[in-house]
Order: sequence, then C-alpha cells, then structure tokens
Amino acid sequence: MTAIPVRVGIIGCGMVAEEYATTLAASPLVRLTTCADADPARATAFGGRHGIPATEPGSVLDPDLIDLAVILTPPHTHRALVLQAIAARVPAVWSEKPLALTPGDAAQLVSEADSAGILLGAAPDTTLGPAFLTAHDAVRAGRIGTVLSATATLMSTGPERWHPSPEPFYAQGAGPLGDMGPYYLAALDELLGPLQVHSATANTRKVRTIRSGPAAGKHFTAQAPTHIAAFLTAADGVPVNLTASFDAAATRTPRIELQGIRGALVLPDPNFHIGDVLFAEYGTFTWNPLTSTGRAPQTTGRGMGVIDLATALTQGTSPACTGARAARIAAVSDAILRAAARPHHALRTPPHQPGTAESPATITKEPTR
Repeated sequence: MTAIPVRVGIIGCGMVAEEYATTLAASPLVRLTTCADADPARATAFGGRHGIPATEPGSVLDPDLIDLAVILTPPHTHRALVLQAIAARVPAVWSEKPLALTPGDAAQLVSEADSAGILLGAAPDTTLGPAFLTAHDAVRAGRIGTVLSATATLMSTGPERWHPSPEPFYAQGAGPLGDMGPYYLAALDELLGPLQVHSATANTRKVRTIRSGPAAGKHFTAQAPTHIAAFLTAADGVPVNLTASFDAAATRTPRIELQGIRGALVLPDPNFHIGDVLFAEYGTFTWNPLTSTGRAPQTTGRGMGVIDLATALTQGTSPACTGARAARIAAVSDAILRAAARPHHALRTPPHQPGTAESPATITKEPTR
C-alpha cells in the first residue's frame, strides 16, 4: 500500500487546476508535489503560486516522483495521457471528464488500467459532496417511495458569457452534453442505476460570440450540438427526460427532480458539491430542505475524487468515482448523440454488466412516420 501523504502531480494548469489545488491543500492525506502544462509559462506560474516545481508533462508521469497523476488537460488529450501514466506504472490516475471522447476508448482505458493493476478514477466527483449524499440517502431510505420518473435539465447561456477562451467547450465531443452532461448523468447513474438511451433530438446555434476577456466580441463556430433533448430509462424502467442546452436565455427549471409515490425530491446543480436538497410530501406542494446526513468528508470541493482515490490507494480498496462509471457515462453520451443524428432510429445502450465498461450502443430501425 502507498504511504501517506500520497504524492500528487497535476498535468494541466488551467482554471480548474486552481480549484483542485485548493481542495488538495486542505487534506493531510495528499501532497501536491509537481505540475506540468503544455504552456511552460503557465506551469511555472501555477507552481509558483502553490510552492511546487514545474516540469514537462512527460516528466511528471514518473512513479519515483508521484503516486497519483491528475490529468486536467483538454478532453482530446485525456486518453493519450492516461495511457502514458498506465505505461509508466503510476499507481493511480485521475482524469477530468470525459475520460475519453469515445466509449471504445474509455473502455480501453478501464481495461488497460485493470490489467496493469492501476487504480483509475474519473470526474465528476460531485457525487461525493454533501448535497448528493443527502439526496442519495433520502432515496435509499424510501423518503419519496418508489421512484416513478426523473427529469434532468441543464439550461445555460453558454460559457462564452464568462470564459475568456470558450472555443474548446464547443468542439466535437464537447457542447453542453460533453461538458456538463457528465455531472447530470453521473448523478442519475448513482441514484437510479445504469441508463438506457431510447431517443434524442439536437439543434445547434452555430455562431457564438465571446462576451468576456481580451477576445470579447470575437465570433466563433460551435462544432457540437448546443441543445439536446433525450429520453432515457434507468433501472426498473424509470423514465428520465434529459435536456442539455447552451442556448437558454434564463431558467427556473429544477436541475434534477425525482418523482416518487410518496413525494418528490429536487437536487441542486450537480456541477457543485453543495446546495439545498428540497423535499415535498405527496400532494402538499410545499418544499422544505432536507437535513444533511452528515456523511460528507471534511474537505469539500473539486478534487474530492482525487482524495477518495488516494484513500483507496492507501487502504487497498476501490474508489467511488471509478473509470468504469466514466466509461458507462461515455457510452450513454455517445448513444444520445447517435440517436439525435438519426431521427428515425432508436438507440439503446446494452444492459450494464457489473464490473465492466459499457459496450457500444445498438441501433434499431423504427418505422418512418
């Protein structure tokens, strides 16, 4: 087993890396020891802020220097870097979402890590936060009874409103489904069980305008669908309606809502670890916050999954946010996009087998209406 503190190296020193570093600094279990970025100046600046040396991305992946690699680079680089970490025999690897751009690649990473005896974890880790744990315990305790249906709704104006370089959020494989969808799909997967995709539609508002930073006013073209609506089912046939959009003007729609025979539950934004979980008893239409279960760890924030992965590394256990779950989410996201591209076909992901990654979705021809 690995000694404490677990030595952590970060690859990718952008905005999210600051959140990770803050969370990791609050835990005595881990110690951030090095960092790297494709832009050496950015790595040097990040290292200076956090008192660690900066180096080349390939040099970080050395088990003599780190016990756990944290990959926070753009999505299209995740697969190659995870494979490099596995080949270098780094004991544990954490990847930001998505684990890979295709379900086949995600499944390959899970298989390679398992074969090498390396722990593979992947974002999102918001299912470890106090808000989700409160909702999870309420569902398991039967607070709302048998779950009858669920809705998950992401309605956003898009990251160009606040991010100075939003183009990567609209690249192929990104968009609202690739960028934000994993938070919603992971929450649904944990609450209701593995998801099946039945149908979807998509639209794209292609021309976007940057609203902040030095490039404000610049136009760029979205490559990914910017509004997706999908119909899914979870375990026991629970119907789930999912909407993911970067085209909204404003919204008051609940992020995730579960309807049961005894009541209803509303979860806060699954992009964050905290927030109120609201409960309404059947027929009352009165929403009240649920008391936290108290199961949340002492350190809360983006990077909790890394701490959980480090715990598994030191105790010889399995992490909560596994690569296998990330592979299931990749398969569901891919099935949604395929269904949206084929309006006269139904796409259904095959039943999930415990301990395995999802296999590619199958296509069934439907009658033309």
